[in-house]
Amino acid sequence: MKARKIITLGSLLISLLLIQCNGIGSKKDFPKNSQESSEIKSESTDTIKEPIWPVNKKEPERIDYEAVYKSLVSEFEPEITSEEEFDNFKKKSNYIKVIEAYDSKNSIEYFGGKENEENIRYYALPTEINTKEYSSNSILFGDLNEDGKRDCIIIAYRSDMYNEVAFLYVFINKGTTFKLEDVTNEAAICGCKEGGWPSRFRLQKIEDGFLEGVSECHYQDAHCCPSLYFRTKVEFSKGKLQFHSAEFVMDDAIQYRPTPTLDSILVGRE
Repeated sequence: MKARKIITLGSLLISLLLIQCNGIGSKKDFPKNSQESSEIKSESTDTIKEPIWPVNKKEPERIDYEAVYKSLVSEFEPEITSEEEFDNFKKKSNYIKVIEAYDSKNSIEYFGGKENEENIRYYALPTEINTKEYSSNSILFGDLNEDGKRDCIIIAYRSDMYNEVAFLYVFINKGTTFKLEDVTNEAAICGCKEGGWPSRFRLQKIEDGFLEGVSECHYQDAHCCPSLYFRTKVEFSKGKLQFHSAEFVMDDAIQYRPTPTLDSILVGRE
């Protein structure tokens, strides 16, 4: 009987010792203070990080680019041309034959000239007023040289089988006739520095002595999609259309890269 009691007491003592040892070991696993606790918590959460905008740069403002572009389309809608004015122009200019004769004599240097002539495609000339093609207003009337007479610009597309570029044929009103005085292309007058792909000048209209429109410049963009938009003015000076000035509107690729400085994009801004 005594032996059983001794055995039972011994077992209880051993159990108590084991429980105490386990308690001490578990306490060592806990952080000693709140600082250690926060460090452990920080280490566990550091592996999950939300993407952030680069340091010292604000997250870009969310812009409805489609709405902005639609407002530009509305802003640069040219005045309605009357059939009477167009008929008068056709009689005094014979513009279709004049342009065809010019094109037959002058190979397009922008597309490589005579060496690439077999690959140059000439789209049909516009024959209807108040129409658009590829966002270009095909036939424009307005006073370009501020002489009080309304001049005309015919816009038609030319291609080298890869690039489609708007070409502008400028007819100056001489009173009894309209004379073809300049032929240029949108990339030459839009104000964008050359960046590999042709830049654009669309949504054109003649107003206040300027040819106005929207320039679309490339910056790290795909061939199809220039991302920088400007309100642009082109002047008729010394017998030629020439870039005058541009006002930044939007960058619809800012979610992929920061907007470049305008000096790096526009001509004449060194």
